[in-house]
Amino acid sequence: MKKKQILVTGSNGFVGTFLLPALIETGTYEIHSFVGDIRDRSVVEDQIRKSNPDFVVHLAAQAFVPIAIKDPWETEEINVRGTLNLLEGLHQNQKPVKMLYVSSADVYGKQRIEDLPLREDLIPNPVNPYAGSKLAAESYCRQYSHYSPYVSVVIARPFNHIGVGQRKEFVIPNFCHQIIQAKKLGESKIKIGDLTPTRDFSHVKDIVFGYIHLLEKGNSGEIYNICSGEEKSIRSMLDSLIQISKTSIQPEIDPERIRASETSRVFGDNSKLKALGWQPRFELQDTLVEIYASIENE
Repeated sequence: MKKKQILVTGSNGFVGTFLLPALIETGTYEIHSFVGDIRDRSVVEDQIRKSNPDFVVHLAAQAFVPIAIKDPWETEEINVRGTLNLLEGLHQNQKPVKMLYVSSADVYGKQRIEDLPLREDLIPNPVNPYAGSKLAAESYCRQYSHYSPYVSVVIARPFNHIGVGQRKEFVIPNFCHQIIQAKKLGESKIKIGDLTPTRDFSHVKDIVFGYIHLLEKGNSGEIYNICSGEEKSIRSMLDSLIQISKTSIQPEIDPERIRASETSRVFGDNSKLKALGWQPRFELQDTLVEIYASIENE
């Protein structure tokens, strides 16, 4: 069977390191990793010509909210202009192509508690520049999926995903690094921000399986949540990690780590993706054990 050509942007990032092996395992795709600046239209057009893709997974993004707040212009350039460059390049290539755009559950922003779990048909209400940029890019994706005779686009909204190799600025690896360092130094406290918000956590491999599922079965112009469907407080995640560490370390509030609460409770409805045959495979506790052990053995 002739393999399908697939172009992956952001393949060297956290999620990309899990996506590429999973794509290889299917035996379906010949993978081309995007090289260069997604903001440069000529670079994007050149990468499309070279790969001549049947499928695209667009992972490349500036995805760290504090950076987006500090420099919204760069976030907009990468996340919106980069996506538009890709869409227009694929349109101009004049070959039928299916693109998976990786958006974010952050686009939901502030919602009423009675609207939980978050569903794809809720009106987005982004509350930071990162979320705003992802929603703007989504709008371009839907436009091209409607009017381009060549480009079909499926939009994924992943919720929080964790796994080995995630940057330590993110909450779970940050907790792990602090606990392990405190344990080594014989200290009894770690510094934390607000532990009261809840989030919907998944193993990054479950998210990746969702991406591949949407490449194969997702409908153009449609939006799909990828999430566990379970609500977990940040405090409960930290408590689990402290238990895994076999210490009695106590969290201490650091005022500098407190950000204005954007959304106090977040968890999603995954029934639309499940209707296509996807199911989560990994238990959250096992995922936390895996992450902690990996960082402890660095």
